[in-house]
Amino acid sequence: MSENPQGDELVDPADFPEEGGPGDTLNASEGTDSDEVHNDDGDIVVDPPEGWSEADKFGMTAREEREGESLDARLAEEEPDVSGDDVAHVGADGPPGRAHRGQIDGAPEDGESLYEVVDENAAPDFTQTTE
Repeated sequence: MSENPQGDELVDPADFPEEGGPGDTLNASEGTDSDEVHNDDGDIVVDPPEGWSEADKFGMTAREEREGESLDARLAEEEPDVSGDDVAHVGADGPPGRAHRGQIDGAPEDGESLYEVVDENAAPDFTQTTE
């Protein structure tokens, strides 16, 4: 026997139980190493989601998809429109007005321009100097 034993000489299958390997290892028929099964993406690990979504909704089976959802079920999922009274309370920071949070002052909706408006027909004012 040489100093560098070959792979077959390192492990004797007779020394291990019926599983085919030491301890909790898989035997050759159960092995799923991507190199052995010639799977290019086998080394990519994908974690399952914390909770499944939409699996409890209607239309997940072929039969449900064919038949379609009943009108009663579709109406039960509808959300009511916001009434006019509810809209007035959107700007709870102050009195309701045209401007609300996130709106830029001088927006076109206010009738103002974001840019300086120059009257093309007006005579140029040469009295002002720029330094």
